[in-house]
Amino acid sequence: DHMPQHPPHPAEPAPLNDDEQQRAELQAHLDLIANLTLEDSSNQCIPMKIESLDGIRIVGSSAGHRHSLLLDDEGALYSCGSGVGGCLGLGDEQPQMHPMKIMSLVDERIRIIQMSAGCDISMAVSSTGSLYGWGKTNDGRIGLGLQVSHATIPCKVDMMNEQGKQIKAADVDCGYVHSVIVGLDGTIHMCGGVGIDGEADGQAAANEPNENSFSNEPQGTPRQIPDFNIWHRQEEPNEEVEKKKKYQKYGKYEVRGRAKMLQGD
Repeated sequence: DHMPQHPPHPAEPAPLNDDEQQRAELQAHLDLIANLTLEDSSNQCIPMKIESLDGIRIVGSSAGHRHSLLLDDEGALYSCGSGVGGCLGLGDEQPQMHPMKIMSLVDERIRIIQMSAGCDISMAVSSTGSLYGWGKTNDGRIGLGLQVSHATIPCKVDMMNEQGKQIKAADVDCGYVHSVIVGLDGTIHMCGGVGIDGEADGQAAANEPNENSFSNEPQGTPRQIPDFNIWHRQEEPNEEVEKKKKYQKYGKYEVRGRAKMLQGD
């Protein structure tokens, strides 16, 4: 008798090497970029109405790298998309296919007037000028210091001027690895940093001021950019040019005219 033939067991997939793992993670990230809070995550080539927001008057929006923030006319903030690093502010890192209200702001009766979504980071300004940040905190990119890796709910960010006095915020804009805040007094403050000339992104862990420091504030917190204020513009110096006189006055006659008169012309 012949023994029954069983199909061979499929071989287990070989573990991914570092390059393959990075490519797989990149593809997963690209798949999340298409998340526009609609019923599917496919790319949308034409504007589509977000049905879940029916009855809510949206007055502002900010689209980040792979998540979005929406602001209604009552100062409530909604978030959707990828939740990496806690950038949605909902208390976890789960993605959301539909806009979800950030309830921690509602519970604290915080009314938002400005907001910005960056690369896995979010920041917002309240009606009282308080500044909040959430998401990835690496290298001080949202002003919450260098020790915490991420914040999953909005956290208050203290902002000081050069004199060490706490000031209010008026606007904020999040980038890839840094954020810029406009103070109510017109000063400009930066969190994190973009490396140039081969330097690494972010802020150095050392607290000692150096030639690239903006102030003596602790690293990982908003730093004021010196000698820059959007409300006060200094006039550019103009070199004064002495005007040449065409003719020198001599009594009621000009020198040239008197010379011609004496010559009999």
